[in-house]
Amino acid sequence: MTALPVERLGPWLREKLGLEPPFTAELIAGGRSNLTYRVTDAAGRRVAVRRPPATVEVAGAHDMAREHRIQSALHGTAVHVPTPLALCEDPGPIGAPFLVTEFVAGPVVRDRAAAAALGPQARRRIGLALVDELVALHRTEPTAIGLGNLGRPDGYLARQLRRWSGAITEDSKTAELLREGHRALRAGLPDSATALLHGDFRLDNVIVSETGDIRAVLDWELSTRGDPLTDLGWLLLYWQPGPDLNFLPGGSELDGFPTATELAERYAAGTGADLGRIDYYRGFAAWRLAAITLGVRDRYRSGAGAGSTVDVDRLDTEAELLAAAALSRL
Repeated sequence: MTALPVERLGPWLREKLGLEPPFTAELIAGGRSNLTYRVTDAAGRRVAVRRPPATVEVAGAHDMAREHRIQSALHGTAVHVPTPLALCEDPGPIGAPFLVTEFVAGPVVRDRAAAAALGPQARRRIGLALVDELVALHRTEPTAIGLGNLGRPDGYLARQLRRWSGAITEDSKTAELLREGHRALRAGLPDSATALLHGDFRLDNVIVSETGDIRAVLDWELSTRGDPLTDLGWLLLYWQPGPDLNFLPGGSELDGFPTATELAERYAAGTGADLGRIDYYRGFAAWRLAAITLGVRDRYRSGAGAGSTVDVDRLDTEAELLAAAALSRL
C-alpha cells in the first residue's frame, strides 16, 4: 500500500494550514479508490489527506483537482461533505497531487460487523438518511453552485455502455453474458433526466453517527452530471444484494435497515422520479460493476500491482456472477 511521506508533507501542512510537527499518518481507506489518511499534528489536530493510489485502474479517475472542486461546490448545500481545506496539484510534497479536508469522525458501515455495532433504530435511520442524501444531491441545481459545465450529461448512459464494453476483450462465459447484457441495455435505453451524480453512492461511502445521522458523503472522484437513476440503481445493487451477490459489502440485510423497496419509494417521493424502469438501472449497475471487475482482473493478470494479494480467480468468479445478475435484473 502506498505510504504517505509525512516528513515531506509536514512543511506544506505547516505553511498552508498552520499545523505543527511532528505529524503521524494512518491509512483509513484504501483499496482501488483514492487513498485517505488521517493526519494528526503535535496538538492533536486532525485532517484527512486524499491522494491517488500507486496504480490507476480506471481511466479518468483520481483527479484530485476535480474532486476538490466538486466538494468545494457542494459544501454549504444540503449535501453533507467534509469541509475542503486545501488542494495541492504539485506532486512535489508527496509524489502525487493531493487534497486536504477536515477529518470527520464516525463509523463507516463497511461490513456486517460494523452494521451489527449499531442498534436497529440507528440502522433504520441510516438507511432513510442515505436516500435523503441522494435526493438532496439530485435536487441540487449544478449551475447554482458553479458545476454547470461538469461532465457531458447528454448521452451519458450510451457513453457509459460504450466505455465499459471496452473491458469485454475475450471469449469466455463472462464475456458472453456481458455482451448479451450490453445488447439488452443498448436496445432498451431510456429517456434520461440530468442531475449531479455521485458515481459510487453506497452505504460504505458515508460517515455516520452512532444514532444514525449522515455526517459526510465520501469519495467524489467519479462525480459528474448524468442520469440520476444510475446512482439509485448503484445503491440498490449493493443494498441487501441477496445470495447471488453475497460477496458485495454486507450489513444492510440486518434487522432495522429499510428494504430496497422502501429506499426506492422514499427516493421517488423525494424527487418525483418515475421508477417504472428501475429494473433497467439495477441491471445496468450489475453490468457496469461486472465490466469494471473484469477490467481490474485483467490488469492484475498482466502484472499491474505485482506483489498484491488480490485473488484474481475470485475476481473472475465475481465478474461472472455480476454479469448473470445483470441479465436477471433486466
